[in-house]
Amino acid sequence: MTVWPIAVLLALEVVRLWPALGGATEFAASSPASWFSLVAYTLAVALSLVAYARGWAKLGSDAGAGPYRSEGCRRLQKLAGGLGWGLVVAHLALQWFMTFVAGPVSLSHYELLRGFLSRPLVLSFYIIGLAALGLFLSQGVAASVRAWGLARRAESSRWLEVGSTLAALMTISLAVNVLSHFVTGRAYFVHTETVEPAADVSGGDR
Repeated sequence: MTVWPIAVLLALEVVRLWPALGGATEFAASSPASWFSLVAYTLAVALSLVAYARGWAKLGSDAGAGPYRSEGCRRLQKLAGGLGWGLVVAHLALQWFMTFVAGPVSLSHYELLRGFLSRPLVLSFYIIGLAALGLFLSQGVAASVRAWGLARRAESSRWLEVGSTLAALMTISLAVNVLSHFVTGRAYFVHTETVEPAADVSGGDR
């Protein structure tokens, strides 16, 4: 189904960025940057996009709402998926930009991320993208399980949707926690190293 590739990519990126909660030094030690890892991640994103497109092509051949609750939910899922993938591709482009500007140096990437993500327009884009991803995961996981022939009864389907929604909320909460650290220097949960506000990346050398 269309949900699993982006779910895996989101989980991997949260795991990669999570050490940043301990500060720049811990981030550099736990998440070293390299051209190889960037190219590998780019290939993973490209293959996941292909899987996403093929999944929707298959769903497009089905009549009606398919595994979704209604045709409206299906259309909403397409919109949320487009916004979510827009965030994934933009985040990948940001990684390429940072690597070209500063090289594969995690300490520099940490500071650049703090500068970029603190900008209101960029932050708004990430928040909208993460909200869309949350909706996409919530509906998509439930639809995927139904497509496998499971949870077809009304009661089990409701519990499936509840579980999918809670899992999506937990995943997005972890992502927002990381985003909060880069934007404010603090996170909502898990002890973090409080850092000074990010400097403007548009001026001066890093």
